[in-house]
Amino acid sequence: MPQQTLSPLQIRPRRFGLGLAIITVAMLLAAVNYGNNLIFLIAFMMIALMINSAWQGWRALSGVQTRIIPPGMRAAGEAGTVSIEFTSQATVPPLQVDAGLEETIGYTALSPRGSTIISMTLPGEPRGYLPLPEITLETPYPLGLWTVRRRLSPGIGQWIHPAPIEGLDRARQTESDGSGDQSSLEGDPTRLRSYHPGDPIRHVVFRHYAKTGQLLTRHPEADSERPNPEIIDYEAFAGPRETRLSAMTERLMHLDRAQRPWVLRLPDEDDLTASASANRAQRYQTALQRLARFGRQRDEQGFDLWVDHVAPGETY
Repeated sequence: MPQQTLSPLQIRPRRFGLGLAIITVAMLLAAVNYGNNLIFLIAFMMIALMINSAWQGWRALSGVQTRIIPPGMRAAGEAGTVSIEFTSQATVPPLQVDAGLEETIGYTALSPRGSTIISMTLPGEPRGYLPLPEITLETPYPLGLWTVRRRLSPGIGQWIHPAPIEGLDRARQTESDGSGDQSSLEGDPTRLRSYHPGDPIRHVVFRHYAKTGQLLTRHPEADSERPNPEIIDYEAFAGPRETRLSAMTERLMHLDRAQRPWVLRLPDEDDLTASASANRAQRYQTALQRLARFGRQRDEQGFDLWVDHVAPGETY
């Protein structure tokens, strides 16, 4: 993954500076024609002022260090925020920060030495790990005669997970038809639910299986403190790919809010499990990242491409 980079400084005259340069040239021509030493003095003072102004602006911007604060993960289509920290051992000059997008231009006035943080709005994007836009830093410091500019390449991306939507989970629908808080067929008040691979064989209700052909297992109260993780399986959801991923995201968020264990299962990827013994917050972030990048093509820098983006609910 590329690192944050700053382009070389560029300097060009502003309209006011260009006008002042034209006036200075005219004064020099007049001083030569008339041999007026006072006009010579004023013209050379103006030249010195312009040179010193360019040098001060160049030095001020070259002394500014930048750090991109990674934006938080957000849902596809939602606007986000990116923050940039400017640090300088000297005074931070007035900076215009332009990300090349509408309504994302920030401005920070002249600040004392130390750090200054500004924030800009990011537009809604499709899911994936997408690069942050390049940022242009400009300053007219100190007199507005010159514009000193450099470009900042963040080198990091923005995580955008699928927008959560309700979806049809065939496995959960089947489970809801034959599970819940109900009395055991053998008179045991324990709860019954559909059989999951790995359930103890002694908990299987074979009498019910012999009558209906459906496997149920007892769920004693002693086991309620450590419930079996719910499997969020890509193959268990109906619809096109984007719809499935959005439905899986909604289910994952629901289980995370309820502090229930889960297993994320995506085709051609290892299962990701979150239980009481695991780092749930980290696993949750990893699961959202997997859902964000699933099936996405990547460029040579490691960022996701947009070529296969399909809005939720559309046919893929």
